[in-house]
Amino acid sequence: MSIRAKFFATFRELFEARERELPAAEAPTIGALIERLCDSPARRAALFDGAALKPHLIIMINGAPVPPSGFAEAPLCDGDVVSIFPLLGGG
Repeated sequence: MSIRAKFFATFRELFEARERELPAAEAPTIGALIERLCDSPARRAALFDGAALKPHLIIMINGAPVPPSGFAEAPLCDGDVVSIFPLLGGG
């Protein structure tokens, strides 16, 4: 029983992996998952601005975007895949 967190773009370097797996019991919500993943000052600084998530983050559960308001309470279930992207730009 686990939840998979997938990292994209610059977050792959920051988290030193393409993905990480956590027991579902340790991450019952998106907020709990993000807190568990931010296990170093550099990771926390990249994702948080004080107590709030930075506005340039894109978080998806099983391919569906999670709205920034109320994201912390969004429940996670066994087998969910959470994708974390920095806002991307280009041309």
